[in-house]
Amino acid sequence: MKNMTGRRSGSYIRYEYGEDLFGFLYLDVIRLRKHRSRMVRSMLFDNPRDFICMLDLDISRKESLHYTNTGSE
Repeated sequence: MKNMTGRRSGSYIRYEYGEDLFGFLYLDVIRLRKHRSRMVRSMLFDNPRDFICMLDLDISRKESLHYTNTGSE
């Protein structure tokens, strides 16, 4: 997701998620700006429902901060 407005213009948020070797779901939120990146949050879930709810809430919050989807890269 890319922010196109205001002070955060040009910054990206990237979501990386999947399943680890032990069957837990993970979600990493990474903030990118120019040549720098920083991991904002890393979470583990044992319940798929909790994973989906957290991902949906986080994406909804970012959309309210003027981040737009850039598609798959």
